[in-house]
Amino acid sequence: MAYISLYRKYRAQTFDELMGQSHVTVTLRNAIQQGRLAHAYLFCGPRGTGKTSTARLLAKALNCERGPTPNPCNECRFCRSIQAGNCVDVVEMDAASETSIEDVRTSIIENAKYPPMEARYKIYIIDEVHDLSAKAFDALLKTIEEPPPHVIFVLATTEFHRVPPTIRSRCQRFDFHRGTIADIAKRLQQVLDAEGFRAEPAALHLVARAADGSWRDALTALEQVIAFSEEGVITPQTVYHALGMLEDETLMQLTDALIDHDAGKALNLLDGQMLLGREPRVFAESLIQHWRMLIQAALHAQDRAGLYDPTQWSAMIEQARRAGVPRLLSWWERMAGALSEMRSSGSPRAILELYLLMFASETPTASAQPTPQAAAPSPPTPTTPQSTMRNHAAPHAPAPEPAAPTPPSEAVDPAYANQLWQQKVEELIRRSPAGGEHLRGSRVVIEDGVIRLILARQLAYAYFKQVARREQNLAHEVRAALGMPNAPVRLECSNEPPPQPPPPPVAESRPLEGEELVNAINETFNGYEVEGES
Repeated sequence: MAYISLYRKYRAQTFDELMGQSHVTVTLRNAIQQGRLAHAYLFCGPRGTGKTSTARLLAKALNCERGPTPNPCNECRFCRSIQAGNCVDVVEMDAASETSIEDVRTSIIENAKYPPMEARYKIYIIDEVHDLSAKAFDALLKTIEEPPPHVIFVLATTEFHRVPPTIRSRCQRFDFHRGTIADIAKRLQQVLDAEGFRAEPAALHLVARAADGSWRDALTALEQVIAFSEEGVITPQTVYHALGMLEDETLMQLTDALIDHDAGKALNLLDGQMLLGREPRVFAESLIQHWRMLIQAALHAQDRAGLYDPTQWSAMIEQARRAGVPRLLSWWERMAGALSEMRSSGSPRAILELYLLMFASETPTASAQPTPQAAAPSPPTPTTPQSTMRNHAAPHAPAPEPAAPTPPSEAVDPAYANQLWQQKVEELIRRSPAGGEHLRGSRVVIEDGVIRLILARQLAYAYFKQVARREQNLAHEVRAALGMPNAPVRLECSNEPPPQPPPPPVAESRPLEGEELVNAINETFNGYEVEGES
């Protein structure tokens, strides 16, 4: 028997096997059970997320001999023929190669009016429907709007915005989601178990990350890794070499070299990767992706997508703090421009080396340097004519170095420590209002090298204690604000009742007399003066 690629061999054959698209499968199953089938469906989403597989599952569910059923048997002749792709009543059309109005007319319009030859429904699956020409869409419009009762259309596209609104409005739309790292890794482990191979979890994590949410890309990459690996367990090194990926450690070392202005080390790392056959463009793209993740680490401090293991993510947070977001943004922007130059250059490696040398040689600006503590504002220096003349006389004089931050010490002034912490609280509230609000009214106390963070409310204490990662991130922010990176942080809740606002002052009352009494009576009883009758 001929070899079958993994993504074809392990294509989902039931709705239960279709992973990561529960919002689609639940809706389709309920529609089949309730007999509320639409005449046209529009499946949208990135490549490799299961659009065509779902269309075939829908065709099997409707034409199964035991159906229509949400659980096709996969044993009857209709299920087997649809699975093999040779059912005469399930027509799959590739709109990328059949784009003209003549293709639509001969393949769909003229045949749709005839009843199915064997099955219960005639299913038209049009893949990459956005590639149809404008005239072809116009010709298809009437048939999609009022098809015969035995015809169902399933349109699949990766570019929803290119489908005309007149077609969209006549279809039920389903958006397919990218797979998560955890779900893809789980599926890859199932495939490896079925194929009789073993792999380290970190290796599967790398393959899932390289797939960028595509289930098909993940299986294709896994197939390449299996072919590259020797007998034994698939390791992360196997994945790096088989897929031509740059190791995270290499990207970390190169970024450290740029931060430390070590141009020699940066070029040595580049030379090592070039000897391994890495393309300069792939190297530049990997650097951009790494700096992008560093910026996310600096802004969020949480790996929301689960792309890295906790140890690696912690190291990235520290590297992002050292580099500073402005510097990373500048590198990202200029490396993207270098990537455009490399695509049209005959020597892309020379361009990459040029930019790395520029990054390693430049003097970081004040805005790009990390600021672990806020410095007290200094009084403005008065400007005199003599100082102005001196400034103009020496335009190239080096700027004075900024004052070194106050070294962390156990004897930190409590008032100054709380001033730094309140500045950090305001910053956290701007970054994350939901969590930052719990820090209002908090204060820090430093005793014997231990930082006690005293929260004002019991609700705030419970908010950070119920999730370990929240407490860890908060402790990291406290250490960064006070410039004490190694000090232990202990969360406490204040036992003092919250201060009550003072009662409003009571106005002193005095008896009203004369005109004031008359005006008060008029305002109270809505009175007015009546002129006497003459």
